[in-house]
Amino acid sequence: MHELGIAMRIVDIASKVAEENGAQQVEAVNVQIGALTGIVPEALLFSFEAAVKGGCLEKARLVINIIPGKARCNQCQTAFSPEHFFTVCTTCGTTDCDIINGKELFVQSIIPADS
Repeated sequence: MHELGIAMRIVDIASKVAEENGAQQVEAVNVQIGALTGIVPEALLFSFEAAVKGGCLEKARLVINIIPGKARCNQCQTAFSPEHFFTVCTTCGTTDCDIINGKELFVQSIIPADS
């Protein structure tokens, strides 16, 4: 389950930012995750709960915002929403497509808890 490693890295980033900004506790961590990353949101939530034990994020919620996948065909220039990372153009059938959105994974914001 690679979600545990991702959750641990999110905790590292959020903890560092909280410390740099003097936050004693964090209420929520908002992350953006592309739909084509292969990350299972439920597994990430479960892993996050395990990764936050004993720190300033112990009571924090992980809020996951999914970025839909979007691709563009390099042959016919059709933009479409792929279901998978490896995709076929819905118009001309070529596999010569670029993923435009859906591969993202980043911490969007950290919300400190009220003191």
